[in-house]
Amino acid sequence: MAVDIIRYGNVYMTVTDMERGLPLYLNCIGKWANQYPIERKEGFPEYQWIQCTAGQGILEMGDVRLTVGPGQGMLLFPHVPHQYYAQIEPWEVRWVAFNGTCVEMILRSLQFEESCVITLSNPDPTLKLLYELIAVAESVDPLKNLTCSSMLYNLLVELYRYGFNLDQRSKQRAFDQLAPALRFIESRSHTPISLDDIAGKLSVTPQHTCVLFQHALGMRPFEYITGVRLRKAKELLLRFPELSVAEVGRKAGYDSTSYFIKLFKREEGITPKEFRRQFLNR
Repeated sequence: MAVDIIRYGNVYMTVTDMERGLPLYLNCIGKWANQYPIERKEGFPEYQWIQCTAGQGILEMGDVRLTVGPGQGMLLFPHVPHQYYAQIEPWEVRWVAFNGTCVEMILRSLQFEESCVITLSNPDPTLKLLYELIAVAESVDPLKNLTCSSMLYNLLVELYRYGFNLDQRSKQRAFDQLAPALRFIESRSHTPISLDDIAGKLSVTPQHTCVLFQHALGMRPFEYITGVRLRKAKELLLRFPELSVAEVGRKAGYDSTSYFIKLFKREEGITPKEFRRQFLNR
């Protein structure tokens, strides 16, 4: 994996008639450390999935105005007028643009009927696929377009599996109410955080805090904190190869190295050292 491309760059695929005949094909993929404002009065010619990993943005489609923060993403259909811009910077996103002969049918079978903001109860599986997709996209494998096609299908299934697209307005209100707590967790994830700390940021009871997290994100507050810490640990492992696993664990919020390794392996299926070696050796 070329870490510099993952961190800053974009990969644009060569799309031939063969690729256009596939059920799904990858057009381009990348990451913005701080997404710049986009206005498309005629929409975009491809389908897009744009997943937020930090900060917060606003998506506008006609009279609809939705916030997009960590754990959320925008599924945008082609030729739908829209604009989006940062509300809390840096608004970091990973994105993929795709199309195909069966893409509309696949999305409808997964209950995605139109452009929308999707809240993910667990954003890691889709982020992992985006990491893997960009690694395959920049490879020299002559069959990489076929591999990307199957990976795109897996990505859409993961959106269906972990996404909340029902009662979206209610979930959006819960997410908006959670925003101060999510920003607090993002900025303080390397320090001890209690449920009372989170509730205090929302001016509600700890019990109601748990209800908001469950309704908006489908998880308990400490599950979310774990997800943030492990995401940052993975970024540190790749961005700073000179750091030891113990140092990465401490910077991510875990004083106990053995607990950090155990938790990482439970969630990722491999140890932090194996994760680093697997991705940096590509």
